[in-house]
Parts: sequence; structure tokens; C-alpha cells
Amino acid sequence: MAMEYRQAECAFVQAEGLALAQNDFDALSRLYMPLQESRRQRRQRCGEGIIRLNLIAQNAAEIISPEKIADQFPQGQLLIAGWGTIQPATELRRLQEERGQYAETFLAAVYPIESARVIAVVPTDEVALPAAEPMSIDRLLRRLPPHSVVFTEDQLPRPQYSEVMALWERLHAPYLAAADQEVDPMRKKIDAYRKTIRVDYACELAHQHLSDLARRICNHSLTHPDS
Repeated sequence: MAMEYRQAECAFVQAEGLALAQNDFDALSRLYMPLQESRRQRRQRCGEGIIRLNLIAQNAAEIISPEKIADQFPQGQLLIAGWGTIQPATELRRLQEERGQYAETFLAAVYPIESARVIAVVPTDEVALPAAEPMSIDRLLRRLPPHSVVFTEDQLPRPQYSEVMALWERLHAPYLAAADQEVDPMRKKIDAYRKTIRVDYACELAHQHLSDLARRICNHSLTHPDS
């Protein structure tokens, strides 16, 4: 109600951690929907800022300054690509979180391909990336983390909210599908949906499915206390 969505999200995340540690599925079933709403509003606030999807290193000598970008774009949606590294993007995410900015950043790295450059957007920061050395596009695709999204510079999404949303969906879709297919109704399925949210913090379906799953687990434990 106070529209302090960053603070609300932080409180719900802390509550989620406590509930998960205690297997309190009743609390989990009730907190995921307001957590989703706080993140939906956070994303919308980001989308009301400046959209820049072309902050890309042009060569190995160019150093991208996350601090300068955080100062320049305190609100918006950004794609930052270091030369063969996502380090500028991960550092920018840290600064945005630390400052409570309504800004979000895709994790990306740029690679030389023959006489051109391509940009690889990766789903999480828990990945190993190949070195930025000249190689064919086929070799690069084989060496990138699974579910990466690759663009040439002229194929980058346009700076429009709908295009940003489409890219988030491309990133989270395989993780959401894997979570839907997970048969373990307890922690494996919960962990799979939470991984989807690590890829895309505002994935609405992942939050909705988590809430429904926690409710079903809670109801089952009430009707089958010895199972």
C-alpha cells in the first residue's frame, strides 16, 4: 500500500527463507503472491525508466564502469556486455541492489566472430564463459552455457518494454518448463521454480505455481499427517 516495493520484496524474501527452513508450507502458500506483486511492480517501475540495451564493449581494451552506469541510469532496463565477461553486469546488479534502484540488468558478454561481434545473454551468474577469442559462431554456441540467448549487434532488441519482456521470457521459459515437468512435489520442484525466479525475478507463473504447490503440500499434510 505504501508502494515501497523494494522494501516489501526484501521483507517477503526474508520470510520465505524462514518458512523454507521450517517447512512452513502454509506461510509459503500465502507469501508468494504478494511477493510476486511486489516484483511485478518493481519491474514496471524499471520499465518506466530509460531502456538501453546496447551498452556493449567494443574491444578488449574498453573498460565498462558499472558505477558510472548506475549513476547515469538510476531507473531503467539495461543490457551490459563486457568483453567476454559478465562481470560489469553482475557488479551493476550489485550496485542497483545496494542502492535500492528501480533498475535491472541483463547479464551479457560480447564476443568477436570473424569481422563482427555477437552478444550472449546468459540466464544466471553461476556460469563459466569462454574466453573472448576469435571463433566461429557454431563453436561459440557450443561453448556457451545452456539456454543462453545470442544476438548480433543489429539483432539486439529494440529499447521497448515489450521487447525487454520478451527477452526475459526467452530466458526463463526453459527453466519454467523444467520445473513444471519435475515430478517430486516437495523440495526438488520448489527448488526448480525458485531457480526460474533466479533467472527472472519477476516471472509471474513461477510465483503462482509455487503458491499453488505449497498449498497442495500443506493440504496433503493436514489430511495425511503420517505420510
